[in-house]
Amino acid sequence: METRQLESTPGFVIYDLPDAQHYVGETRLGARLIPGNATMLVRHLTYVFATVEQQRSGASIGLKSDPADAAAAVEALASELGDDITSGRLSTSPGLRLDRELLAPVLTHDQRNQIGNDDRDGISFNDELIGVGAATAASALVGGLDGKRIAIEGMGAAGLGIAREAAAAGATIARVATAKGCANGEIDPVALAEAWLADGDMSVATLSGDGEPQKPWTVWKADMDVLFCGSKPAAMSGDGASMAGATPVVAFSAAAVSSKALAVLRAAGTPVAADFVAAVGPALGWWADPQLTHNDLRMATADTVNAVMSETAGHADGPFMAACYRAEAFLRTWQDTLPFGRPLG
Repeated sequence: METRQLESTPGFVIYDLPDAQHYVGETRLGARLIPGNATMLVRHLTYVFATVEQQRSGASIGLKSDPADAAAAVEALASELGDDITSGRLSTSPGLRLDRELLAPVLTHDQRNQIGNDDRDGISFNDELIGVGAATAASALVGGLDGKRIAIEGMGAAGLGIAREAAAAGATIARVATAKGCANGEIDPVALAEAWLADGDMSVATLSGDGEPQKPWTVWKADMDVLFCGSKPAAMSGDGASMAGATPVVAFSAAAVSSKALAVLRAAGTPVAADFVAAVGPALGWWADPQLTHNDLRMATADTVNAVMSETAGHADGPFMAACYRAEAFLRTWQDTLPFGRPLG
């Protein structure tokens, strides 16, 4: 992994693998950003690309500026990295404290298929595809979602995508958690969407009705059939994993499961679906034929996740590690050495 300091504005760019066809990752803004906090965001994408056998690499851009100086920092970035950005060698998207309007000087040169940015009832199509992938992975772990009770930790746009897909497959949304708390009960997916789109993290208060939402950590209680996690890197800690017990886990954002949590879950024989498997959908769309439809990419995502889950099922080291071995086998076909460290928080 290589980190380059920007010269025109305070900040840095991280490139994971040498000699990749393309580098892809978010641009984040914050005066106190440090490269070390972005490494697993980068590694997650590298493993996503390896899972779908693309010779591409994760990347990340950090602009170490205050929000008031964001426009100037983005203009400087667009100028300094102009060759890589306009050629398509480096593609980025808005991350922490940035939106598409602020990042427009860079995004105007993005050569990827833009279908992932389409609005799908309040969330992007990319978030919908993560929902498809995560629900498909969960279905593979538990033999179908019909009649299953699920919990979603990290109830954001991708979490809403998961809720919609799981409910359509017959699951009951029984628990959702944000940083502000945890809501319990049989949660209607339409009500969930309305609450989250209106109130964001505070939606758990709305969904709790007359009662108070419970503490966020209660989402890990082992009374569910599937637990989805994805609020941040290491969202599931060792303590969370101990609470989850034998509940199958599906990670859907970068390094959402910590290394300690994975060790605890493996010792308990609990299956864990890897974040870089559940989240392959957007990567399948970025360089897809422009003629492909939303439904085409939904089916491609489900087919890809099903194939990986089938190939890694029953491995003695569990599906997460088996997915790592599978991705690394592809990386060895075009890299002299494997990157150090797997996508774990």
